[in-house]
Amino acid sequence: MKITVLGPVANIEAPYNPEFVRSIKAIGGARWNARGKMWSVPTACVDQVREIMRRVFGECDLPDETRRVNVKLHFNEDTRSTDREPLIIFGKQVAHAFSRDGGAVVGDGVSFLEGQPASGGSRVNYCARIPAGAVALLRNVPENLLSEELPDGVTYEIMPDEATPSREALLAEKERLLARLNEIDKLLA
Repeated sequence: MKITVLGPVANIEAPYNPEFVRSIKAIGGARWNARGKMWSVPTACVDQVREIMRRVFGECDLPDETRRVNVKLHFNEDTRSTDREPLIIFGKQVAHAFSRDGGAVVGDGVSFLEGQPASGGSRVNYCARIPAGAVALLRNVPENLLSEELPDGVTYEIMPDEATPSREALLAEKERLLARLNEIDKLLA
C-alpha cells in the first residue's frame, strides 16, 4: 500500500477490497483513476484513508510494529463469495471469479494446499467458490485482523513461525551445549 501526496491531491494504491472501496467512496472528492489503477483524494483526507486501511487491511502505508502471522484456512463446507465480489478473509483476497465459467484467480499471498477455487453462480451473478475440504495458506496476515468473523464453515489455525525453533529443539540444543561446556571445563582443568 502506498500514499503519494502531490500538492492538494493524494494518490492511494491499495489492493482491491470491496469494503475499502465503499469506505473511500464516502470521502468527498475521492476519485478512481482507472488508467493509474489508484484512488485520488484531497490531501487533507490522508489520515482518514489511513484509518480505513488499518480497519480493512490491518495496516496502512506507514511502517509499524504489527505482528504478522501465517494462517491456514480449513474450508469445512462449500464456501462462496458474494455475487461478483472476491472472497476476502482476514483482509486478503482468497479468490476472485470474473465470470461464471472462467474459473477463479487466487489472490496475492495466498496458496491452496488442498483443493482449489472455482467459479460458479449465474451468468450475471457469478461468484468464487471454494469446495469443502480445501485448505489455503494466507501469508503475512496482520495479527490484529484475526478477530474478524469468518464465513460459515471456515476455521483457521496460526502456523508456527518457522524461524522460531520448537521447545523440543531448544531443549536438545541446551543439552548439547551443556555437554560441550562440561568437556571444555575438563580440558581447562
